[in-house]
Amino acid sequence: MFVVYSPEGRNFIGAEPTNKAAKVNPVTPVEFNETMLELDKDYPGEAQRHQRANYALGQYQKQLETMTDRHVVVTVSEIMSSSVISLPPTATLTEVWNIMQQRKIQHIPVVDGERLVGICSSQELLRHVIVNQSNQIETPADRAIMEIANPEVVTTLANVDVRRVAFIMSQYRIGSLPVMSEDGYKMIGIITRTDLIKRLAKLPPLEIYA
Repeated sequence: MFVVYSPEGRNFIGAEPTNKAAKVNPVTPVEFNETMLELDKDYPGEAQRHQRANYALGQYQKQLETMTDRHVVVTVSEIMSSSVISLPPTATLTEVWNIMQQRKIQHIPVVDGERLVGICSSQELLRHVIVNQSNQIETPADRAIMEIANPEVVTTLANVDVRRVAFIMSQYRIGSLPVMSEDGYKMIGIITRTDLIKRLAKLPPLEIYA
């Protein structure tokens, strides 16, 4: 689940198309075998071949049932950063820039108490300031972070799988998602594009199973 926090309230957004194809019930093994038996009556020479095919399918099914070590889809909670650096709405752009440089981060959520009210990226910050050769902000340095922070924040939950996170980041062209508590009122972590890339490059390889 993904939620956009904005001054107007919370809005839910989806990560998948809503127009799904109608579900078709699969043919059961009993129905399949009965059909094969009827065909065997008309074509006796095919009976032995069908028996061999059924045996092979049975062995394959047994092998699948023994594969209990398959890894479930990786969720947000497994790769998110739970120690989130945040700032109040009154923090200056100089403070924001200095923290980004010191902690080597690209996104800082803005919180009022425990309430998430915005998010600021380094890309957005550099649109509003001048940085000198010493990597220090020259002007304007005393503006508050909420003057440039995005008040509409796309968020997620800890149990969401990373495929949906990647989809949302791509769709909304954002580099991070604050992770909210189940009740939606407290930020418990953050997941970034860098977190996804690091996980994909990590061994063992990331295996996705539907």
